[in-house]
Amino acid sequence: MRIDVDMKKCICAGMCISLAPTLFDLDGNSRLIVIKSECTSPDDIKEAQDAMACCPVEAIRLTDLAPTE
Repeated sequence: MRIDVDMKKCICAGMCISLAPTLFDLDGNSRLIVIKSECTSPDDIKEAQDAMACCPVEAIRLTDLAPTE
């Protein structure tokens, strides 16, 4: 699962950071940063899904990773 954030939509409400602190954080300018953009563990995927569902401006999008050959 890949995490993408539309930074033009993001208002840094912080809900994603509260729900998924291993995936999201704020930088020194209080801007959102994605710590881990690719999630493979069930815990990370669940946290990413929860963060996406709670984002008040729907700035977080999750996509499946392309299979590797």
